[in-house]
Amino acid sequence: MQMYRITLLFLALFSFTGTINGQTDYTWSDDIACLIYSHCANCHNSDGVAPFALESYDDVVAYKELILMEVTAGTMPPWPAKSPENHFIGDNSLTDDEINAIDEWIRNGTPTGDMNMAPDAPVFETDIQITDPDFIIELPEYTVPNLEDNDLYKCFVFPLDFDEDVFVKAIEVLPGNKKAVHHVLLYHETSDIPINLDNQDPEIGYTCFGGIGSNNAKLIGGWAPGGEAQFYPDEMGVKVPGKTNLVVQVHYPAYAHGEVDQTNIRLKLSQVEQRSLAVEPVLNHFTSMLDGPLIIPANTVKTFNQLWTTPIKITLVGTAPHSHLICTSMESWAVTPSGETIDLVTIPNWDFDWQKFYGYNRPIVLEAGTKIYGRATYDNTINNHHNPNSPPQLVTLGEDTDEEMMVFFYTFTGYQPGDENLVFEDSFHAEHIDGCSFELTDNHSVLEDGDVVLFPNPVGKELFLESDSKVNWVQIYDVLGHKVIDIKAEEITRINTSNLTPGTYSVQLKTGNVLRSKLIVVE
Repeated sequence: MQMYRITLLFLALFSFTGTINGQTDYTWSDDIACLIYSHCANCHNSDGVAPFALESYDDVVAYKELILMEVTAGTMPPWPAKSPENHFIGDNSLTDDEINAIDEWIRNGTPTGDMNMAPDAPVFETDIQITDPDFIIELPEYTVPNLEDNDLYKCFVFPLDFDEDVFVKAIEVLPGNKKAVHHVLLYHETSDIPINLDNQDPEIGYTCFGGIGSNNAKLIGGWAPGGEAQFYPDEMGVKVPGKTNLVVQVHYPAYAHGEVDQTNIRLKLSQVEQRSLAVEPVLNHFTSMLDGPLIIPANTVKTFNQLWTTPIKITLVGTAPHSHLICTSMESWAVTPSGETIDLVTIPNWDFDWQKFYGYNRPIVLEAGTKIYGRATYDNTINNHHNPNSPPQLVTLGEDTDEEMMVFFYTFTGYQPGDENLVFEDSFHAEHIDGCSFELTDNHSVLEDGDVVLFPNPVGKELFLESDSKVNWVQIYDVLGHKVIDIKAEEITRINTSNLTPGTYSVQLKTGNVLRSKLIVVE
């Protein structure tokens, strides 16, 4: 089983499509329970993000009309992208046969079948996908101020000081409050620019509208609504220098004022040399527009096009399109020097609430000189129910939620012979669970999972550590990235901070095999 996944890993396989081909007498026990539990219950459960649970026959029957409407429209389960020839990893969309099965079952009166033979409902105790991280970045608790009509971009700096370079193998962003967070991006930057900007801002972190304030920063990964963990292929990863600054940029929209957020980021790291992956917005609204600028007048529908030409032969492993509310469709394709057209991603019904990183089942190799095109359509009329303005207003390029963007991130590496034969995942469809019952034992709350509490914060002369596992190593860095405290002991429960000058500090500590990074304020 490959590590490269963006959905929950099911413990066993269950072949369903062979059961329903040509069948018309569908029952809950034999057919539909497995579909609901495999495709829907991971969000629709008592602790899930969906507004109601689908954990039983009665639950499903109670919402049968809504389920029928959403399933036949293709909007649920949410998988906006249509798979290209190469297919996407973890595609959770329903096949035509599966949609037909649910449709006929509901129209035939939702027959139960033998309920004694029905699979048990799955037990979900966590929505965390990286349950064994190597490094956790914990942002400080932050209350979004009243921004009036302006969005806020906040950057938090975490100095990194390893003996050698590392490779990020997987990243999972866990927004502390999805009502408050528009998106999160994680960068690394070797210069002192981020810590200087942080030092100049009197608040914890610094305001960083647009980028993080440095043109040399490299993107590691991120999260947008609907996003999940990103797992990179075997023997590939995003290279991060051992001595650098990790910078987390969080976008808080204006409507989130008063909301409290504490976002966390979980990373899987490797010190074994990997093929280095780049995560780049190769198609964007600045450098690749063919018919810009990105301006959509009120009461108009406009389509824009982008182009980027590959300078060398590359191997694509995934893509992540991004835009805002009035966008209605996004697509990208490649045209090789020989004239072959390759579909890269197509989202016919763009939904701001479901933005994903799409990994390819098999890599896509593109020759040098291949042209990668992007196209997006924006509906700035009353017909677009996502339009933030009523009546419609002029929409221009910008990073606020009620402005617009047009970006296609691509994750790729330089080509190596044999890349055409790589397989990241065998299945072209999300796997069904055997008996449709499985348990995850990790706790739902990330803060209770071996977490370390630092108090008081702000701190005076002494910092106390409280943890359910021993803290045996602590390093503290000032805003200039200088290491001011370095302690190794069998167990550390308190630290003398009386010699630290007032300001913001980054604390890195180790519990077991997990490194954590937190921010404190010394008064």
